[in-house]
Amino acid sequence: MKRKMIGAAAAYMAGLFFASFFTDPALMIITAAVIAAALFAGKKYNFTIADHCIMAAFFGAAVLVFSIYTDLVYAPAVEFDGQNGSFRGKVISLQHYSGDNSSYVLNGNINGKTKAKLSFYVNSLDAEIGDTIELGNCKFEKPSKDYLFDSESYFKSDGIFLEISNAKDINRISSSKRSLKVIINDHRENMISDFHIALGKDSGDLLAGMVFGEKRGMERNIKTAVYRCGIGHILAVSGLHVSAAIFILMSILRLLRINKFISFALMECMIAFLITLANCPISAIRAAIMMNFMYAAGLFRRQNDTFNSLAGAVLLICILQPYVIYDQGFILSVVGTFGIGVFAPYMTKNIPSETTLGSLMKKSAVMLCTMICVFPFSLLYFDETSLISPITNVILVPLCSVSMMIGLLYAISGGIIDLLFIPKIINEFVLRFSDIVSRIRFTYFSGGSKTVVGGLMICMIITFLTAAIFRNRKYICGAAAFSAAFLFIASSAARIERNSHTTIAVLGKGNNAVAVVSRDNSADIIDISGHYRSAVYVRKYLAANGINCIDSVILTRKVQSGYSNYINELEFTDVNNWIIAGDTEIPLKSSNVTYFTNDITVHENRYSIKITDNNITVSSDNKEICFISDANAYKPSSGLTVLCGKAAKGDEMAVNTLDLSKNNNFEIVLSGSDSFTIRRL
Repeated sequence: MKRKMIGAAAAYMAGLFFASFFTDPALMIITAAVIAAALFAGKKYNFTIADHCIMAAFFGAAVLVFSIYTDLVYAPAVEFDGQNGSFRGKVISLQHYSGDNSSYVLNGNINGKTKAKLSFYVNSLDAEIGDTIELGNCKFEKPSKDYLFDSESYFKSDGIFLEISNAKDINRISSSKRSLKVIINDHRENMISDFHIALGKDSGDLLAGMVFGEKRGMERNIKTAVYRCGIGHILAVSGLHVSAAIFILMSILRLLRINKFISFALMECMIAFLITLANCPISAIRAAIMMNFMYAAGLFRRQNDTFNSLAGAVLLICILQPYVIYDQGFILSVVGTFGIGVFAPYMTKNIPSETTLGSLMKKSAVMLCTMICVFPFSLLYFDETSLISPITNVILVPLCSVSMMIGLLYAISGGIIDLLFIPKIINEFVLRFSDIVSRIRFTYFSGGSKTVVGGLMICMIITFLTAAIFRNRKYICGAAAFSAAFLFIASSAARIERNSHTTIAVLGKGNNAVAVVSRDNSADIIDISGHYRSAVYVRKYLAANGINCIDSVILTRKVQSGYSNYINELEFTDVNNWIIAGDTEIPLKSSNVTYFTNDITVHENRYSIKITDNNITVSSDNKEICFISDANAYKPSSGLTVLCGKAAKGDEMAVNTLDLSKNNNFEIVLSGSDSFTIRRL
């Protein structure tokens, strides 16, 4: 094995994945199959016994390290889940939100004994990084897994296993000195404020995302447009950002003829500053490690290799942070770098690039190869992914790079080098272009089924093994083409099967509920409880299932705020009709509006929706689903009854009854049989 670093990194990362789902038989079978294929590939490449021993050692070490970390660090912390106690810890990071709220990450001790890193969301305490927060009495809880966001996995990757709620006796102890991290954090906030002033809210948010990876203030519709356009990766600080900053620095140092060792030391300082400025994202750390390998190779007259550098960075990060495999940003950063730095150069090696047309074709091919690597993971982690990124990246990324580099110069110089009028022009064009492209249906794709996405991941593994075993571009293209064919055929089949039945998605949190009824390419939204977050749940569900047109949006409670929320969240969805409870007219952007005060029935092709007082009934295939939101409302004796709102509190669970205070975010499928099929989302 010539590249032992690659083999060691692959084996170690595989060991972490294996250890993370050790109890799942199906995934264990897949892992065993991958190991068998790796052994077969090793035989083909004449791996020695020593090579196999090295890979086995790193695989076993990963399983061991993961297990030890789980037993010694994770398990003692999560034992406090649901318990009350005291906590004292230092603020190691923070984020400010609207409404004078802040989220703090605290590193300290539970009850003065157990070490833990916790998340604490509270009205702003005016605390800074380095300050100490004491909580005399609080409740510890594991981060929740909600349909909107899997906060458990998100925090787990950063070593945060608990969050604090119901905190009392809060005491903040200010640090005696301002740390360098606090100064850099304040500098970032000042620069973001300058971006907003110079470029405006939307363009300023885009530049803040490009330079700092800061997406908190960005409108959800703008993020959707950027990601559908295929350039969402510019909002994550990674190799492009680090390379641009280091390129500027090293060019200046070369002009000044600075000693190469001093230049390397200055580069290290610049990298540390950039990572801290971006709030230490794992993608930036990975890029920084690879940048060190690249410049260190030149420093000591060694040959640099992208694949080896990537493997070394992955191995180092995984050793120091075993739970990093739960980090979506890390996985996407690794596969994206592999795609553009390893897979794309190999696949496009023989494409001529002497002419302008040839160069353009090669760049598009490089982007296509990168998309092939990232595509399965984008579908796995997000609701939809771009289909036109190979084209849009060639057009927009050079422009975005110019905008980003000017923003970096402004931030690094503290505003002395002010050329922000250029990013203003570029960003406004990018936003307008992205908005237009994102509204074209064929430019993006949603899997619509976890089974389809799972099958695509298997196809990706087959393609990877084909590349490793045969090393033949034709075979690799064939495997990739097979994967694409599987994706579109399986997705179409899943949509046809879905349209043949009436499906009622019940979304929300707790006893708040909104229902999405769909069949035969028809879909209706019934907002039952009027919660302000209902529209966000609907948006995610529609995106995940590729639903772009709604026949009717029915608002039954808090209609004024509800209409405003849905107008914003359904920006990219066509709504034919609005059906609104009450007789008070509200300013609407649509002319197809129906007001009702008592009863109303909405008839679609294969189902109907009837609203009577506090009951909402969906009928299809001689079956009824009744939603009850009042404790005193009539409960039908047949069909399926869903208790929500006030009716969900204190009611006994009966036959064919679902209580939303105990269950939520699921689909009810009405088929030809007498029973209902209920599946979790």
